[in-house]
Amino acid sequence: MVGGGNSGIEAAIDLAGIVTHVTVLEFGAELRADEVLQRKARSMGNIRIITQAQTTEVLGDGQRVTGLRYTERDSGESQDLALAGIFVQIGLVPNTEWLQGDIALSPQGGIEIGSRGETSLRGVFAAGDVTTVPFKQIVISMGSGATTALGAFDYLIREPIGESETVAAA
Repeated sequence: MVGGGNSGIEAAIDLAGIVTHVTVLEFGAELRADEVLQRKARSMGNIRIITQAQTTEVLGDGQRVTGLRYTERDSGESQDLALAGIFVQIGLVPNTEWLQGDIALSPQGGIEIGSRGETSLRGVFAAGDVTTVPFKQIVISMGSGATTALGAFDYLIREPIGESETVAAA
């Protein structure tokens, strides 16, 4: 697992329940995950945490991943880590700075939405990981997208037709 924030440590905890061993590589001197997640990860016997690790290369045999090379940031030494898979969980900061001042954002930058995906700006809807949904998973984003699409459809069919709009009759 590359990344020692909440998403990386949560994923490491999940993986530790189904694989033999999980190694977490964190670029910084300490994990950034919430303390409760760090305690849980450290309590599990099959999670190893390496800090000050700069991932530099994915190693493979031409068919599959076989390892990962990283540099120990404090010593500058290169290390190879044999592994069967790599998960990258670095950063859940949504790319929403362009919306500031127009749409309500959480302190972390997520778009605040209602139960139908509606935002604070009338007629604008949002779905998925860019919103304030608590779990960032593909299946949750898919469901959020379906809910938001239905919410937007419902909004559109209930909006009155403006005077400048015409309805074509067949």
